[in-house]
Order: sequence, then C-alpha cells, then structure tokens
Amino acid sequence: MQERRQLKRELTSLFVRFTVDEQGSVNHEGFTQDASLGGLRLLASSCPEVEDSLNMSIDVPNNPDMTVVEGNVRWVGTKVMDDNGKPVFPVGVEFTYIDRRDKKFLEDFFSRQAHRV
Repeated sequence: MQERRQLKRELTSLFVRFTVDEQGSVNHEGFTQDASLGGLRLLASSCPEVEDSLNMSIDVPNNPDMTVVEGNVRWVGTKVMDDNGKPVFPVGVEFTYIDRRDKKFLEDFFSRQAHRV
C-alpha cells in the first residue's frame, strides 16, 4: 500500500484527552503510538467512529498547558489489550486545526525527537 502521509511520523507516547463532538462533555483518553504535525495514531480507551470530529488535549513536554488540537477520525482498528489487560482501540486521526502557538510546541517536540539517538 502506498504511503499517503505528507509528514514523517515520530514514534512517541503522549497522553491525550479527547471529546467527540456529538458527545460534548464526555471525556475519553489514550496514548499516542506515533504522531506528526498532520495527525497521530492513538490507542484510545473508547472507540470513536470513522469521520467523528475530535477535540483533543495533548500533553506535550515543555508546554505548560495542554496542546489543543482538532481532528477527524480517518480509521479505527480492531480492539487490542494494553499491558494492563484493558481494551484499547487503535485510531488514526488527521489534524484539522492547531493553534499557531501549540503548533510551535509540537514542531519543537518533534524536532527534539528526531535528533535523539
């Protein structure tokens, strides 16, 4: 299968809280498996549906606040079990909006990730 991503993904584990637009204030959480400025792969505690709009808060190191990102679910994988035996759902999210300030924190974080050995 041909790679369609325009930005290289970095393997990283970042804590994410998210809400699905239709559910409003119901909070879900998970951890990234990889991420870029264009999107991320998330292991989520609950299963959103393809095309759901997510409002995400990502805990990016060196950002004193949570990084706020909006995105759309592009794919959902088959449920798997995490290290603690709890079910999680692999989810692919394409970013649709990142504030300029938060984008800078992500860029700096990915730059540091790419340079570590």
